[in-house]
Amino acid sequence: MAGSTTVYRAPAFIDFQPEWSGKGATEARLDALRETSVVIIDDFVGSDWIPILREAGRRVTEACRPEKGYDVIDTSKGYVHRTEEDEPWAIRGIIHPAFGEPSFAEFQGSEEFTAFVEGWCDGLRPEDTTLTTILLWCNNPKHEHRLGWHRDAVWWGEGERGNSQEGGPPDPEAYSEEAERVAWEKIRERNHKQIEKRDSVGIFLALVDDECHEIVPGSHDRWRTPFEHDVLLPKTMKEAGVPHTPSWDGESPIPGQTAVRLKEGQALIRVGTNIHTGHTVPGRERNSLAIGWSRWDGPFEGEPKVTDARWAWQHDPAVREALSHEWMKTAWDRWAETEKLGDTLEDRYAEWDIKNIKSGQVVGWRGELEKQAAAAGEDSGE
Repeated sequence: MAGSTTVYRAPAFIDFQPEWSGKGATEARLDALRETSVVIIDDFVGSDWIPILREAGRRVTEACRPEKGYDVIDTSKGYVHRTEEDEPWAIRGIIHPAFGEPSFAEFQGSEEFTAFVEGWCDGLRPEDTTLTTILLWCNNPKHEHRLGWHRDAVWWGEGERGNSQEGGPPDPEAYSEEAERVAWEKIRERNHKQIEKRDSVGIFLALVDDECHEIVPGSHDRWRTPFEHDVLLPKTMKEAGVPHTPSWDGESPIPGQTAVRLKEGQALIRVGTNIHTGHTVPGRERNSLAIGWSRWDGPFEGEPKVTDARWAWQHDPAVREALSHEWMKTAWDRWAETEKLGDTLEDRYAEWDIKNIKSGQVVGWRGELEKQAAAAGEDSGE
């Protein structure tokens, strides 16, 4: 970190425990999820896939550096999360053929990974799945980067998740304690189902040693503290007058803050509604694969919604054709029928790509929308 001779480390760690060895959803593993919200598994330690995926991850990360533009990969074919310095910290789209790394999809459909899914999800077979997300966690080699503390759940309003284009509700009433408590009961019900029924599984597979994922153990199964409310409440809602107790300076470790420490080949399974963050520093590589499958719950009968911009790339038929098994293509079909591609740049791209398209580059879907935006030159100074 600039201006410091020390390298950030979390104040406490969770490491792999011998009782978590084995295969599938052992009782010791489930007990860890119930108690702390996380467990570390060793199913892929020593797998021949690890060095293959590690080098693919490094190549993709390097190709997404801002100075590379679109010269190596048309990264607008995916969705790259970038820091203030435009460095990548998470990369979606890695199974798109434009990324040129088929090993990610091959591993997702491999006998080794699907056998793990079947063992964890009580007999979930490949032909009964639907597509879920896959992404690569990486790090900025020049600057420290951390996300805000959050839950992977909507704990305000009606507790219903929107997409990335919508953001949180602007009404301060949606953040009242009364509304929050109603949403929290729904969250706890989903947590219980996730652990006990296990209709899906997602893992964070460490391709190198990783200690970037930080949690507050047990926060998935209890009401937040006033201090945690101050940590989680958006600044806009504080400014709008939502009652809270100012407690945190925005920098110091929070009570219970603990990093999950993974060795190469180990993987994290978690309950994402816990309070957590990600924290990377220069000189300590992050190269972890988020990957999983979900159980298909039958034919879709609703009205497709506009897809979250973070997954818009998955609608490209080229993704389907690049999948390595017919059952994976069927899983893609099941997912794709539930959503539709939006018709604005914001529906399809990350902010960095939108900026580049508006500066005159025709990338991404390369349709009339992109061509017109590029021709307009909104950000070109013309």
